[in-house]
Amino acid sequence: MKKQNLFLTALTLFAFLAISFAQPALAQHKAPKQGTKRMQMMQQEQKAPQMMGAQKQGKGKMMGMGKMMGMDKMQMMSDPVIKSLHTYGCPGFLLKNADQLNLTDQQKQTLNKLKLEFKKAAVKNKADIQVATLDIQEVMNSNNPDFGKVKAEIKKINALQAELHSAFLNTLIKARKNLTAEQLSKLNALPKGMHGMGMQGHGMMNMMK
Repeated sequence: MKKQNLFLTALTLFAFLAISFAQPALAQHKAPKQGTKRMQMMQQEQKAPQMMGAQKQGKGKMMGMGKMMGMDKMQMMSDPVIKSLHTYGCPGFLLKNADQLNLTDQQKQTLNKLKLEFKKAAVKNKADIQVATLDIQEVMNSNNPDFGKVKAEIKKINALQAELHSAFLNTLIKARKNLTAEQLSKLNALPKGMHGMGMQGHGMMNMMK
């Protein structure tokens, strides 16, 4: 019995020692995984500000483009000719008041086509005016400006503005021809001029969208 007890005691002691030596080895084996996770978390934390900065930069560009487009619309609406005519038959104004005028689907389709055609013409016209303006600045930045060239560019800009007014008027005439006599009567009852720019107007703005 004594031998058996000694054997069990020795076996228990051996098992205890084996477990004690195994725990540090397991800890060392797990350590790299924990370290790897910590490294990954640190890398993500470092990348986070960069990603946020890139997102802010992208939003800033979009806001800048939006502001530029808004300025273009405001400049177009500051034109006295367009401002005074847009509520008399501008496709954008008619589409804005489609319910009041009882426009048919075919009429809406025609008006949208006219709206797009004028939008293309207006974009090209504005670009040509911008180029002429840059040409004026280039001449004026020289030590000895050629004022004859400046006058020529001013005449070109005036001609382009007159061309835009003519295109707008022709679009308006075509849009009015698309309406029935009853619809024209309803159009005449809608607010005109500056008063129509409140809730129902913005004809030129709608055409440029």
